[in-house]
Amino acid sequence: MSVFRIAVYDKNRVFKCQIGAPESLEVTVRHNLVSTLKMTVPLGHDRLPELMADGARLKVSFKGEHLISGPIVSDELDTDGVSGSYTVSVEDDFRVLREILGWPVPWEPISNQGSREYKYYTTNAESIVKAAVTENGVTRLSVPGLTVAPNLNRGAVVPGGVAFRMHPLADILFPAVEDAGLGVTVKQEGSSLVLDVHEPVTFPRTLSVKGRTLQRTTMTRTRPASRTVVGGSGEGKARYFRALTDAARETAYGLRAEVFVDDRQAGTDYLALVKDVADANAALKEANVELKEADRALDSAKNAQSNADMAFDLAQNSGNVAATNKAQTKLFAANDKVTARTTDYNAALADRNAKQTAYNNLNAQLPAALATYQATMDDSGTKALVENGPKHGVSLTLAGTGIFQYGPGGFHVGDRVPVKVADGVVVTEVIRECTLKWVSPTYAQVEPVAGELTNQPERTTAKRIAALAKGQRDLGAR
Repeated sequence: MSVFRIAVYDKNRVFKCQIGAPESLEVTVRHNLVSTLKMTVPLGHDRLPELMADGARLKVSFKGEHLISGPIVSDELDTDGVSGSYTVSVEDDFRVLREILGWPVPWEPISNQGSREYKYYTTNAESIVKAAVTENGVTRLSVPGLTVAPNLNRGAVVPGGVAFRMHPLADILFPAVEDAGLGVTVKQEGSSLVLDVHEPVTFPRTLSVKGRTLQRTTMTRTRPASRTVVGGSGEGKARYFRALTDAARETAYGLRAEVFVDDRQAGTDYLALVKDVADANAALKEANVELKEADRALDSAKNAQSNADMAFDLAQNSGNVAATNKAQTKLFAANDKVTARTTDYNAALADRNAKQTAYNNLNAQLPAALATYQATMDDSGTKALVENGPKHGVSLTLAGTGIFQYGPGGFHVGDRVPVKVADGVVVTEVIRECTLKWVSPTYAQVEPVAGELTNQPERTTAKRIAALAKGQRDLGAR
């Protein structure tokens, strides 16, 4: 029985056929990234029409366990008129996380997206992933076949949460979700694409060439940075900065090396609150001015009332009826003016008190908002320290059918493996990817990579290009 099972499905994820023995098959499964597959069959293969159908998909298992599922994203035909080959390339269904945007208000139409700057998700990692995908991918976008497995609240709480503003979900979810201890998968099950998470484990034994669990080990290391400067919101002199230092790293390596992190999206809520407080303070000052004017007008009206009252008394004492009537009319007018000015004063006082309360309420929110702003920037700085930390990459060549094997009962991408690279030197790294190549129906060549290799220029260049593209997408979404 073949270690690989290769099934072909149509665009609706309905089973069509199997591919028994390809000319070649190479699958690279990756941890929290898009896995890929490349398969070549003879040009005269009976199942060529199914493979060439628009929207065709492959689902491959290895030793009875799901390996990869996804659409054929490109194909290539080569023939000399006598013989030839047909090659397909597949990207794993994990790719949907690159194709779904996180809207600021995912339950509102596009015309209402300006009502909020960012959509924040704050809690444990599994809840964040599944809420973001459910709201944007399942409910809003209705990605065909996409479902989300039940939430078991796995993974650590993500510091500061994650924020979306038309970003591809994958851009923001990673590495935050991975740092919280989870791997994410999207697998075809039946006709559904099921998103779920899993908790990688540590392989229980230390691997080594001397111990004959490995044929060969290659390791690379790079020098880290030790400090990050984070630039938050604001422009020019108004921009806010934070700095973080890994003192232990500086002591261990005897260095002081800085990197800069542009985190302009951080603190937008805080700066909006600062503006609201300033506006409320200005409104309060204006209300105080109006209250003083109302108070002066009331005092003036009361003085005029007092004078009119005295004039009325004098007119009454004089016995002059005409003068008394005139003085009484002026007194009534003065009384009416006092009543009107009292009403104005009470209204101004109520307005001032309301604006004082509004200012006090907004101002009271500033310390917590500033703390959140600083925590978000510190989280970005911490992530940059991790990103620019010491890089260990280990390429492993397995020792035949030993204890360290990929698949059921063995290791998977995302697992951590301790590797003895020299006497007294053991490094433990995450299996980032694993390439499985068809050798025969009963045997596959397996090539795992742990950590981050730095001796492969194409890998380094691709990572830098991806980082630049991600930054450009983030800038365009603001």
